[in-house]
Amino acid sequence: MHVVSTIRRIAAPVGLALALFVLGAGSAHASLLPGAGANCSDYSYSQVFLPWADPAYYTPVPGGDFEKANKDWSLVGASRVTNENESFNVAGDRHHSSLSIPDGATALSPAVCVGLGQPTLRMFFKQNAGLGIARLRIDVLFDDVTGSTQAQSIGWVGALNDWSPSQQMAILANLLPTIGAGSSAVAFRFTALGGDFQIDDVYVDPWHKP
Repeated sequence: MHVVSTIRRIAAPVGLALALFVLGAGSAHASLLPGAGANCSDYSYSQVFLPWADPAYYTPVPGGDFEKANKDWSLVGASRVTNENESFNVAGDRHHSSLSIPDGATALSPAVCVGLGQPTLRMFFKQNAGLGIARLRIDVLFDDVTGSTQAQSIGWVGALNDWSPSQQMAILANLLPTIGAGSSAVAFRFTALGGDFQIDDVYVDPWHKP
């Protein structure tokens, strides 16, 4: 039992280090979270998921509408689609783009500020190919008190062939150190497993409003 426990403790950080290397990070430190020093008061908020009985106020993850080629998103095998927006057009009727994440591909968002209340992530998604057991895994990445970047799975979506809003995914804010004014910087990683997916209009309810 002690041997298995030791192997698990070793394997976890090794797996994280490999994932960060694949994403092109120079180190497992704050440089992985571009925009971590952004002014949180610059964000705008709206009840974007109110049609789905969610009255919370959300702010867009930077570049999360995929309307422009955003160099702050790190894409490995994923690519921007310029001729299909999520079908509800919550960010505007003129929007026309989304992000394709094929099986095995990964997309890493830029950082966004969240508070220490109970921040949540929501987005729109659909599955384009793969079996019903295929899933898109969502991880939150954050810097711990030592300055090292850690990853924690916060949810899975899949098995829907039409555009749909995701469930609320808690960001586990109790794990986050503060960076001032009760907020912390996090980024989100999307990994397709066993199927091809599209995502669009990625939002956070940060529980930290000016």
